[in-house]
Amino acid sequence: MATLTQLYTRLILELNRDDMGASGELEQAKVDAVDRAIEFHADELFWFNRLSSTKATVAATDTIALPSGMRLALQLSYDGEPLLKVALNSIEALTEDSGRPTHWAENDGSIQLWPIPDAVYTLDVYGIAELGTPSAGDSNSWTTTAYDLIIETAKKYLCRGPLRDPEGALMAATGEAEHLNKLRRETRRRSGHGLLTDIASGRPFNINRGD
Repeated sequence: MATLTQLYTRLILELNRDDMGASGELEQAKVDAVDRAIEFHADELFWFNRLSSTKATVAATDTIALPSGMRLALQLSYDGEPLLKVALNSIEALTEDSGRPTHWAENDGSIQLWPIPDAVYTLDVYGIAELGTPSAGDSNSWTTTAYDLIIETAKKYLCRGPLRDPEGALMAATGEAEHLNKLRRETRRRSGHGLLTDIASGRPFNINRGD
């Protein structure tokens, strides 16, 4: 399992840039490029960054925080019945009815519910985990499973930025696309039937339009 330090070392070797090593002129550029690469891909659902959790509502409170460790919620359900995801302005336009929530929307890092809960309901929340960038001697799925993807994306940013290497940036972008497609294929292969990756990614349901 590759650590973040090992990923940095490979990046330096492939770019043949000693000035990206410890105390080098471009050391911080290397660090920033890897952070940026991870952040860029962090909103996409892969099999390795799925997260399921539960969250209890509070009576008379129309929002709940995301479960700990979750970056983005994709689906909510109660007692096996999915809540319908809608646009935030659709919920905000509704009357302040109370009852068991049947609809939800993203609201600046929290989850807004409608109707407003009239009691405590334990919701199942499915989404994308916030893996982040590990510390130098540690690893996570970005430095192991998605190792090649992060390498190529970081190289692309460095070649387009401080290295001023258009040809290198193009080659890195090609490698990035190849590794991203491979991870997406594996995610589809592992999705099976009825798992989170089978959720359609169409536009949110609009209560007022009815579609």
